[in-house]
Amino acid sequence: MYPIDVVLAVTYRCNARCVMCDIWKDYPPDVLRPEDYERLPTTLKYVNVSGGEPFLRPDLPEIIEVVLQRSPRAQVVISSNGFLPRRVHDQMARIVKFYPRIGIGFSVDGLSEMHHRIRGIAGGFERLMESLRICQDLGVKNIRIAFTASRDNVGDFRRVYELANEMGVQFTCAVAQDSSHYFKKQGNITVENEPLREELEYIVSSELRSSSPKRWMRAYFESGLYEFAAGQTRLQRCHAGSSFFFLDSYGNVYPCNVLDEPMGNIREQTFEEIWFGKDADRVRETVEGCPNGCWMICTARTSILESKSEVLAWVAKNKIRAHRGQTVVERIDEPAGAVQI
Repeated sequence: MYPIDVVLAVTYRCNARCVMCDIWKDYPPDVLRPEDYERLPTTLKYVNVSGGEPFLRPDLPEIIEVVLQRSPRAQVVISSNGFLPRRVHDQMARIVKFYPRIGIGFSVDGLSEMHHRIRGIAGGFERLMESLRICQDLGVKNIRIAFTASRDNVGDFRRVYELANEMGVQFTCAVAQDSSHYFKKQGNITVENEPLREELEYIVSSELRSSSPKRWMRAYFESGLYEFAAGQTRLQRCHAGSSFFFLDSYGNVYPCNVLDEPMGNIREQTFEEIWFGKDADRVRETVEGCPNGCWMICTARTSILESKSEVLAWVAKNKIRAHRGQTVVERIDEPAGAVQI
């Protein structure tokens, strides 16, 4: 089976100084050229263009154009810190001309000073808000604010959620993860379970009370973040290396952005040679027994789509509870210590 979901780290260069990620400590050259992305499979439905900071690449529009030539029906979303509003304007203005459906997500890890503390850039919050408004003015419809929870900023969780509602944009969230080959970081700080549960209770209940099926699905995913933080088994099996893969800026193909198990390199092999090769088979066996238990939308999305009846049953049950004001994110007794992220 060919993959349908991918994260493309088009650069490892970054202009942020995030506390949960050490990518910025190196400033490597970009190896893959736009034409190298012609080696991608034609089956992709969801493409997240990430970094580093993607807008540091002046040829970002060309990369996206090649991706769409390979997979014309794909939904492409750029993940950005928004710290370069002028570049965001110039490049998004080019992209919307050939792909009006482009999506963009801006990382917001707290309001103002908290965001500065997490991302390490003074004035960063103001710049990203400028970039967000620029995209709105350009007519971009698919805009989202993305929050990454850690112990430092968990108290700003619902504040950022409400900011997204005020701005009329979507809200997505994650819990910070370790990754030696992507984030170049291990041993991130812990998120205390109960503060996280309280914030997620507010957000999940709010999403379930909405009239949007997409937001109901997000509520299901968000409930899984607490399960992950509490050390529980994933709500759904992981499809890393099967329906999803991660491509770094050197051309290395990984099953995901956490597991440091390369499957091959698209500069040296065709995608078919990589995907159906012995290394890929070995990596998939590793994924089956992977102890990480990560819960990220990139590896969870396919599982959620394949388990619609189970997910819809969860939605039906908990939507009623949310409207009645009952608890939706049930407290789980913590194992020996909160999860390390």
